[in-house]
Amino acid sequence: MKTHAMLILLLSLLLCGCEELFQNRVPMNKDGTASLADLFAREEELPAQLSPPAQVYASQGQFSREIKLTWSPVKWAVSYLIERAVIGPDMTVDPEQGPGEEYFDILESFVTGTSYTDDSLISDPPRPDSPEYRNRYYYRIYAENAEKNIEASQPSAAAEGALFSPPGNVKAALGQSTENIRVEWNKQAHAASYYIYRSDEEHGTNPYYVGKVQANQNWLINAVSQEEQGKEYYYSVVGRSALGTESIASSLAMGYALVEGAPGAPENAGREEGFGLGNKIDQIKIKWDPPGDGDFTYAVYRYTSEDATLRLLTGSTGNTSYTDTRQLSPGIYYYYQIQTLIQNEDGSIVKGPVSDPIKTFILSPPDTIIAEKDGNGTVSLKWLPAINVDEGDGEFGDDVLPVRYNYQVYGSSEYAGSYVELCTVPGQNGPDADGYFRAGALQAYSFYKVRTINLDYESAESSLSEAVAPAPAAAVIQDASQAANIPGYNANASGVYPVRITWKKPDNETPHAYHVYRSTNPDSGFRKITVEPVYTDPESGEAFAFVDAANQTAKPGKRYYYRILSLNMLGQGAYYSDTRTGYGALTYEQYMLEYNKTVKSSHRKMTYMNKPGSTDKLGAETKYGTISGSIDYDAAIAGLGARIIIRYDNYADFYTDGNSALGSYFVLTGNSNTTAAMDQSGKMDGTISAAGMYPGKVYYDNVQIKGGAAAGGTYGIEPAGFPRSEISWTIGER
Repeated sequence: MKTHAMLILLLSLLLCGCEELFQNRVPMNKDGTASLADLFAREEELPAQLSPPAQVYASQGQFSREIKLTWSPVKWAVSYLIERAVIGPDMTVDPEQGPGEEYFDILESFVTGTSYTDDSLISDPPRPDSPEYRNRYYYRIYAENAEKNIEASQPSAAAEGALFSPPGNVKAALGQSTENIRVEWNKQAHAASYYIYRSDEEHGTNPYYVGKVQANQNWLINAVSQEEQGKEYYYSVVGRSALGTESIASSLAMGYALVEGAPGAPENAGREEGFGLGNKIDQIKIKWDPPGDGDFTYAVYRYTSEDATLRLLTGSTGNTSYTDTRQLSPGIYYYYQIQTLIQNEDGSIVKGPVSDPIKTFILSPPDTIIAEKDGNGTVSLKWLPAINVDEGDGEFGDDVLPVRYNYQVYGSSEYAGSYVELCTVPGQNGPDADGYFRAGALQAYSFYKVRTINLDYESAESSLSEAVAPAPAAAVIQDASQAANIPGYNANASGVYPVRITWKKPDNETPHAYHVYRSTNPDSGFRKITVEPVYTDPESGEAFAFVDAANQTAKPGKRYYYRILSLNMLGQGAYYSDTRTGYGALTYEQYMLEYNKTVKSSHRKMTYMNKPGSTDKLGAETKYGTISGSIDYDAAIAGLGARIIIRYDNYADFYTDGNSALGSYFVLTGNSNTTAAMDQSGKMDGTISAAGMYPGKVYYDNVQIKGGAAAGGTYGIEPAGFPRSEISWTIGER
């Protein structure tokens, strides 16, 4: 009887799973009741993935040198990652979806708090003609918690921001009155009022305040005294928002009031025939007549459609014509104004009013060209008309007609190579209904340029346009590794190794480079994870690979989605590869922890194992997995000890990431057996094979039993593709 009692005690110890030792217990009061406060004091369960930030706001023109971002806090987030897309004034964006993912780049990582100031937009000192004042900026934000290894959120909805731009197109009257100088400018978004300043110096230094107007007015009459007549002043305008913030000062506008007896403005000012309406590519020639009899000299000024600042080209020519060859650029309208000057006997100069502006342009290629691939391997180009006479604007004169153009299309296999002529597109019939000229079914080249031909003046040819390239076809993604052995890389803090993504170039085409994108959602939220593009090997151009070693919040049981964007030599891309699912392998210790979740879940289902009485634990039973399979339990006395056999057959309790569509997490088949002697010592044996997300094997043949429980030795862990390795028995007790 004594021996039998000892065996029963031993069996009881063996059947008491280690899991029970770590279950949360509620302390009992003296009367045997439990405290509800103790029940609710347990730590709140962490989420698998953070929620995306909401209520993202980007300042719209409130600040001249920065854009401020705010968003609502995300529970469990300890930091945020911010991405930014820069959209130029000529780029179109879907108003509902915002820019495509290919436009976003990481702006800042590990931002704490729920606000951020983007002060990296404008150079110091800022310039009023900086393109940043015409750009639109889109921001999206990810919530992160690397400390707890919680999966980063999907991106927030994109929020559009803009800088508070200075007033544009500032002009001051040039001798239109003896009593005042009128200053005017374009109204500015977000301005509540305007402050006008004047300087006596050409570069606008030491400006002084001359007046203020409310935002519904975009002009100011600056009265001048007799002593101020004939003097040149330089005006600037500053916008002020309702918040009290100010824009930077506008470009300078020169203005002056007439002196009594000043000469008149030059007459019949205009373009020299063949030198100002798209006839030449490197010069513009203007002419005028004197305002009457007299010994006159002339000053010639110029401003452009991109910069309204009036610049002096010559201050004292005695000719009645002027040829301008100074840094003339295609695609820009140039405006010239001529001023009559008289020199008094004492050497002083009396200035007359300036002529009306003469609008001109050089022969220019089109500057908005889009290359697109056709379905049959050829290429189509479309472009907006080259710069021309604007019918009906009154600035060219009623008798001036638009210049007639043809367009020649060229192609090249190299960016800086020789371009061969492909076709000519007649321009007489004008563009299509959408405003574009088109050339289709072009031979496939890497780069294309377009030239404008002036049919009205000696078939003059423009320079070639900037090169454009069609976006390369989508890469052929081959694989994103799943629990694979990627040599040479370390696991992250969650025990997850990186994923290796492989792809091939598209058929019959070799993109210049590629970017890799990752998301936790198969259909959206992709983030660019390549800091630098993955460049094509010029020798083979074939196989490519990228290891996602930067995913520090990758967690066991989480699947990730990858796709590739092909890039041309200009860094442009439009076509993504198919999406592949990948996830990293686990360290040996983490593998045991994930595997053991299913083991412990199965033990909790057993009836005999969990009975309180010692003899009650003897017996055999079968239980079934929540998803599939069964577990068989058989505990019996064997000789002077006990033998417990646990057998799994395709047993599964959990879906991957809780999603039945992703299949079972671990599917177990095999035995984990225990044999113990009368002194409660012994060993385990058996092997369990795991299928599912992380295939592999767990070996029990080195686990030692002491005092009726695992207390020494090692588990053998052999994930698929890895050699077997031994880990401490303590890992199984966690």
